[in-house]
Amino acid sequence: MLASRHQDYMFGLLKKVIDEIGPRPPCSEAEKKLGRLLVEEWKPICDRVDVEPFTCSPTAPLGSLYIMVLCYFVAVILYWYFPPAALVMATVGCSILLLEILWLREFMDFLFPLKQGENVIGTMRPRGQPTQRVVVSGHMDSAYEWNLLLYLKSASILVVVAGILAALAAFGGCLAKTIAYFNGFSDSTALTVVGIALIALTPVMGLLLFFTSWRPVPGAFDNLSAVSVVAGLGQYIGEAKRSEAWFPEGTEVVLLATSSEEAGHRGAKRYVKRHLEELKTIPTYGLFLEMIKDEKHLAVWKGESSTGARHDPELVRMAQEVATSHNWPMFVGQLPPLLTTDADSFSLNGIPAVCLTSCDPSKLDPTYHTRNDTYEHVRPESLSVVLQLVIDMIQRIDESKKI
Repeated sequence: MLASRHQDYMFGLLKKVIDEIGPRPPCSEAEKKLGRLLVEEWKPICDRVDVEPFTCSPTAPLGSLYIMVLCYFVAVILYWYFPPAALVMATVGCSILLLEILWLREFMDFLFPLKQGENVIGTMRPRGQPTQRVVVSGHMDSAYEWNLLLYLKSASILVVVAGILAALAAFGGCLAKTIAYFNGFSDSTALTVVGIALIALTPVMGLLLFFTSWRPVPGAFDNLSAVSVVAGLGQYIGEAKRSEAWFPEGTEVVLLATSSEEAGHRGAKRYVKRHLEELKTIPTYGLFLEMIKDEKHLAVWKGESSTGARHDPELVRMAQEVATSHNWPMFVGQLPPLLTTDADSFSLNGIPAVCLTSCDPSKLDPTYHTRNDTYEHVRPESLSVVLQLVIDMIQRIDESKKI
C-alpha cells in the first residue's frame, strides 16, 4: 500500500502537535500555530499556499446553550403567572435551539465576542490543464471539553435528548396556555399537568448548564488525525511529481485545513462563501475527513440530520468501491442530530462532497470531546488506510471514473 510510506510522517506530525502545541480551541493562538506549521510543511510541495483570515464568534454555539436554559427557567415560572410572556421566552429558547445549536445559522452570534480564525489552503496543480478539482479537508481546532460526556458517558445522550424535548415542550405548553389565557380557561387540569411536567424537567435542563468546562481538549483523533492525513496526501503528491508514482493529470488538489469547525463550521462556511464562484468554475468535489482512529471501522456519511445536508451519492458509492477493492469493510450511514461536519458547507451550497471517517459508528467514543482524546488512542495504521482511500478516490476522479 503506497500510503504506508507516509505513516510515520503522519503519526509523527500528530504527536508533534499534541506535544508541542497542545489543545487548539477555535480561533486560538494554538490553532494559528498549527496553521503556521502546515504552511511551512506545504510550501516546499504546493504550487501555492494561502492563509485566509476571517472573523466569527467561536463561543456562540456553546454559549447560546446557557441562554436557552435561562429562557426555559423563566418560561416555566411565567407559565403560572403570565402565559404570553412565558410564550415569548419559550419561543426565544426554541429559536436558539433550532437556529443556533442544531442548524448552525449564527442566530445568536451578535451577543458573543468576535475573534479571528485562519484557514490554510495548499494548492497542487496537475500535470496538464486543470479540468476538475478535489478539495481534501480536515479541521485544525479541538473542542472545549464536554463534561456530560466525560462523567455520564453514553447516558449524556439521554440528558441532551431530554433537554431538547423539554425546550420543545415548553414552547408547546406555553402556546397552549397562552391561547387558553386569552379565552378564559387557563386553569384547566390538563394545562396544570403540563406545567408540573415542565417543572419536573428543570433538573435535566439544569444539567445542561454544566455541559462544558470551557477547557479545550487535545483533539488527537478529533480532528488532528484528519489534518495529518491531509498533510500526508500533500507529501504523497509532492513525491509522486518527482517519481513514477501516479500523479494527477487534470485534477487540481486542494489541501484545506479549516479553523473553527467545533464552533459550528465557521471556517468552512467562510471558505465556501469566499470561493463559491471559483469552486463552481470547474467540477469540484470535497473529501472531508473526520475522526481517524481505527482502520477496522471505516465509514462514509451520506448525510447530516441536523443541517439537512445530503452528501453526493456518487462519492459515497466511490468510497465503498475503493474500500471493497482493498477488502476493507465500510459502514454507510446518516449522521444523527447534533453531530455535524464541515462537509455540509459544501453540500448545502451545491458542491458534491462526502465525509470519511474511521471510528466505530455504533457507539459513542469514550474519548470524544474529552481530555482523553490523546494520540495513544489513534492507530497509526488508520492514517495509512484513510490516506490510501483518499488517493484512490482522487485517482478515480482524475481518470473520470466518477461518472
